Amino acid sequence: MEKLQQVKEYTSRKLITEVTAHDFSHSLRVMKIANYIGNNTPAAGDLEIINVAGLTHDIIDRKVAPNVGEAIGNLSDELLRIGYTNHQVEHVLEIIQNMSYSSGKIPSTLEGRIVQDADRLEAIGAIAIARTFAYGGKLNRKIYEEGDENSSLAHFYDKLLLLKEGMHTDIGKQIALKRHEFMEAYLVQFHREWDLEDLE
Repeated sequence: MEKLQQVKEYTSRKLITEVTAHDFSHSLRVMKIANYIGNNTPAAGDLEIINVAGLTHDIIDRKVAPNVGEAIGNLSDELLRIGYTNHQVEHVLEIIQNMSYSSGKIPSTLEGRIVQDADRLEAIGAIAIARTFAYGGKLNRKIYEEGDENSSLAHFYDKLLLLKEGMHTDIGKQIALKRHEFMEAYLVQFHREWDLEDLE
């Protein structure tokens, strides 16, 4: 079995109980988006690293892993068992430990910045809207209440609408702009319906 397929199976097992915003389908999309960006970015580097990091990035996320240190160790051991070199494993870990929005960090390599773009594109657009409300429900957040900075809709303003400005790659910026415009249109319609203005 090829190595990447083994990584997919490992990731699927690790995320099998996650059913909201950080599930296996999200990881697969991040991998595919990152691969697309990599194939359309000059001198993108190592696509194998890009694919592995895209697949595994949420396995060590505190929103998914009860013990982040243990999750990092387990992932490292698994990638070595599959046949990746120490250097490759270190590169993957450097990427996925430095790409979350909340950390404010930027991966040091182009491969890492490509994966970060891919993950952030998953937080912009139609699927991002679904993920936001699904995750908000998991955290018992209200959909919306004026003045409630912890509501799901508030998350659009404190993070999602800011993401397009932090994209690193040209192709990432192009995709982000289209998805950003969709979210802006959605929010206009949301507020119209919330205030029943669409009945007029």
